[in-house]
Amino acid sequence: MRRGEPAPVPVAKADPVVAAAPVEPQPPDAPKRPLRGHPHPARCGVVLLLIPVAAAFGSATHTRLEQQAQALRARVDHVPAVLLEDTYLAPDSPEYTIRPAGSRSTARACWATPHGERVGAVPTDMPAKAGQTVTIDVDADGNLTGPVPDSRENTVLALTAACGVWALAAGAVLLSTALARRLFTRNRLRRWAQEWNQFDIPPREPR
Repeated sequence: MRRGEPAPVPVAKADPVVAAAPVEPQPPDAPKRPLRGHPHPARCGVVLLLIPVAAAFGSATHTRLEQQAQALRARVDHVPAVLLEDTYLAPDSPEYTIRPAGSRSTARACWATPHGERVGAVPTDMPAKAGQTVTIDVDADGNLTGPVPDSRENTVLALTAACGVWALAAGAVLLSTALARRLFTRNRLRRWAQEWNQFDIPPREPR
């Protein structure tokens, strides 16, 4: 090296002992890990196809409930009843459970039936005094009837039934497909392990 020339920079040599780890080849039928967070398209399609089925079930349920409500209204008669006492807030007891929604007041009253007069607790929409006449709903035998469900209540029940059917059917489809996929993947992994074990067997020496 001549005077005035810069000293050469030492270059690190690659260690021949350290080698890259070999990449083991995989069989062509090795199962691939699905992307997490992405559901299978086939299962999503089946779940979406269940929506019209649930809607049809809800529509049929609403029609059936409306027919039952109409049949109940046809058997209900509106008759006058004379209050025997002043109205009061209905207590929580089985005797006062049959009353329309919003009827908080009640009182004992007397009304006529085909088998004679009957006395019982009747619901009232507003406070009233003894001796006043109110209209109550009774059946053909003169028994006090409960409230007949209106169209709004039937719609809520039908919608709840449709959502319940869709949830149960979708859960059954997702659970069955997930179980089948798990079993199929396990079988493929087992076959894959058997093939790798065959590669690990050393060849026999000729005699």
